[in-house]
Amino acid sequence: MNIGNRIAELRKAKGMTQEQLGFQLGVSAAAVSKWETAVSYPDITLLCPLARALGTNTDTLLEYEEELPREKAVEYTVRIVKMKQELGAKVAEEELERILCRYPNSMEFKFQAAALFTTFGLQEDQGTEEDRHRWEERKKELLHEVYESKDANYLRPVTAAMAAAELQDGRLDEAEQLLRELPDVPEDATALWVQLYLKREETEKALELLQKRVWVLLCQAGACLTIMIEKMPFEWNEILEICSYYEKLEEILYDGAGNSSLVLAAVYGRAGKEQEAEEYLKAYLESQAGWRLDPNPLLFSCMLEKINRDPISEKERKEMMLRGIAADENLSKLCEKEEIKEILQRWMKK
Repeated sequence: MNIGNRIAELRKAKGMTQEQLGFQLGVSAAAVSKWETAVSYPDITLLCPLARALGTNTDTLLEYEEELPREKAVEYTVRIVKMKQELGAKVAEEELERILCRYPNSMEFKFQAAALFTTFGLQEDQGTEEDRHRWEERKKELLHEVYESKDANYLRPVTAAMAAAELQDGRLDEAEQLLRELPDVPEDATALWVQLYLKREETEKALELLQKRVWVLLCQAGACLTIMIEKMPFEWNEILEICSYYEKLEEILYDGAGNSSLVLAAVYGRAGKEQEAEEYLKAYLESQAGWRLDPNPLLFSCMLEKINRDPISEKERKEMMLRGIAADENLSKLCEKEEIKEILQRWMKK
């Protein structure tokens, strides 16, 4: 323990010399100097008088903090990583254990420490086989402590981390039990479920889960791009470039044309480019897009039946698309043109 800097800081803040502090405590100025330079420590019987003389308490004097602030936890984590790189894993381990001992109630640092112990064993030149086993067991111990604390801030990530550890050890039932504690939409646990299915040789389940996740992410990306196109203040050339990304995304999602022609029609309509808007609207209606979008059969083979099982009829879907077109001021004006009217009539009859 090095409290020398703390003593010096508090003494100077009080405007005291080493001689004055020593006089109050019945020791020499040289003794105070040795404390401040970490040559020696104050006798334990002097801690309370020393704290009072410096206008503080023993917890502050010893820099004891029951809770570890997030900023300090990050600072300690960076220190351990740097120490491992420069001095090796064993030295870093000693410092890490010292900090863990100092902050036994910090779930945040325990969670970070578990990740640090994982990094200790990544390099073959760091430690022996016995060291790597100890680091792995210590990681599991820390994860379990965080899990048992039921701290809402860490319960989800620590549950996933524990499940990953169980999968690594081949304890598949225990891993599944932990994974089932995660929310119904396991955004950060898909890979863990896939690992579980593959270890059980349930390949079809693994593939279906991956396809479902890809489908959801791509649909969300499409919705986000649509909002960027419609609402964000991009320059004209930037909007067209984003539209091209939207088209590429639809090519991945669907087998055939999607809604990109309708999106472009709306974009050109807002820009006052009526001719281009009309051409894109015609292309959209003539392709019959929007009322039946079949998923890409290669990427979503396991999901085709589930995705296509839609209670909305083709007629209802077309009517819904028409309401969307009518809601756009520029597109609704185009629908008043005779050529567009004829296409709409044919479209609704198909």
